[in-house]
Amino acid sequence: MLTLLGPAIALLFTGAFLGVWNRWRRLRYLLWLASTFFLFSTAALSQILLIPRDFGLNAVISCILYTAAVLVFADGLLMRMDLRSDYLLNFTGALLVIGGVSYFFYIDRNLHARIYILNFGLAALLLRTALKIGRAANTRIDRALSWTLLVFALQFFPRTILSLGYIGNRRDLAALTQSPFWIWLNFSFIIFTVVLGLMLLAVVVSDIVRTLHQNANTDPLTGLLNRRGFEEFVDRQVLKTRPRVLSLIIFDIDDFKSINDSYGHHGGDAVLTQVASLVQRNIRASDAVARLGGEEFIVLLSNLDRGDVYAFAERLRNEIAHTRFGSDGLSSHTVTASFGVVEFRSGEDLDEAVRRADEMLYSAKRSGKNRTLAS
Repeated sequence: MLTLLGPAIALLFTGAFLGVWNRWRRLRYLLWLASTFFLFSTAALSQILLIPRDFGLNAVISCILYTAAVLVFADGLLMRMDLRSDYLLNFTGALLVIGGVSYFFYIDRNLHARIYILNFGLAALLLRTALKIGRAANTRIDRALSWTLLVFALQFFPRTILSLGYIGNRRDLAALTQSPFWIWLNFSFIIFTVVLGLMLLAVVVSDIVRTLHQNANTDPLTGLLNRRGFEEFVDRQVLKTRPRVLSLIIFDIDDFKSINDSYGHHGGDAVLTQVASLVQRNIRASDAVARLGGEEFIVLLSNLDRGDVYAFAERLRNEIAHTRFGSDGLSSHTVTASFGVVEFRSGEDLDEAVRRADEMLYSAKRSGKNRTLAS
């Protein structure tokens, strides 16, 4: 019952991750996590139930499944954090583990060597992943995941060294499955499967909460912040960095209704998305841009002098006017925008700054459009 408990728990986590993925498919790494627990469960059942019955074939197949589980697991965790896997190194390590297990059964039969190679090889792959995640971690949940994985990887070494003595000189799989080592192996895997599985579920919940927050604060068409997200960013920017000066730019695409009337809403959407990309390419990490609604955008700039902010707005205005949008007839249409620029006054809140920037924008519209006015 103890040996079957580990695979059963792993299958439960497989179902849990698949169920969450079915609802949150943009979290693609969930498929990798589900595959990891499934492969681990299959590998354990292969050993426990002696499928296939041939000891050598069983050792090699279970080794392949365990190694695949670790590689898929590592790749899924790195994918979640937008980190690249070193596929060549992983493939080389996997070949060494599988080749070593095969050699020490078919060429020089040695149960101890097979156990060392499998456990230490997989531990090394996991340890490298834990360290890579730890270096890139910038949230508490990522750091907690890194430490959990690190402990999980390190426990392979003392567990294997301390328990191998119980096997004695017996050299076959039957002896292994009846040894205290096998009981300790399964008991430790049950504990760490539960701990690691629960840790991963906490990570998934954290990612879902972050995704919901992003969806609530993001414009679905352009991917920019919406007004709510922009207001939260402004609050964080002021409280966190306390910039020397804050400036606000509001701009509006001229005659946007005529674009929609002439080229359809898909043409208007093409203009909005390209304008959004253009602005994002020009701002710094400390700045923010949002779509306020319709064809109106807002940009927050920090620690730039008034002249530099005005020059930035003028550069955007000129880039928009010289950009070819969409295709077909729209590509020959010149799109322009009008800009209003203000600098935050002492003690002024966002709403008041927006009101003044809007006044500058409307003055630019009344003055002939395709121009920038600042106060």
